Amino acid sequence: MSTTPPDDVAELFGLEPLPDSSQSDAQAAAAMAAEEAALAAELAAAMESGDFAPDAPDSRTDRRVKVSWPARMHLPDGQVIELEVRDVSQGGVGLRSDVHIPASTVVGLELDVPPLDQGGSTTPVKGIVRTTYMVAHGPQIIGGATWQAPPAGMPLVIDWIRRLRD
Repeated sequence: MSTTPPDDVAELFGLEPLPDSSQSDAQAAAAMAAEEAALAAELAAAMESGDFAPDAPDSRTDRRVKVSWPARMHLPDGQVIELEVRDVSQGGVGLRSDVHIPASTVVGLELDVPPLDQGGSTTPVKGIVRTTYMVAHGPQIIGGATWQAPPAGMPLVIDWIRRLRD
């Protein structure tokens, strides 16, 4: 079985040629990390600003509303990651974390949803999500996830979505 040489692959896809082999592995890794970070920052900034063509395709079927709710993600290995829910819809959540979150993973998510009125305490809403994307944005990880099964507390989340949409 033969493989296509890396330079031919780069040319085929319009990619930059691979770094000169005289570079140290550390220099090459640092250059690649810097390029990835710059691209991720550009993508995250565009997403944050809504800087897309009005007719750009979007796979989301539910309108999202901005929130800032604390949450916890329960990874399959038992690790718990503290994070923030940036936005929410009936179909999923936008997330922000200080630590890496694996993409395309089914995990438990517990949101601390505030009460609709001024009094009271937060309500933990537990659900199962599949992470769809994760992008480094400076020191933070920005990502999204879709609900795999509506959490038991979804009526409270829907009430918040209605309130914030109107």
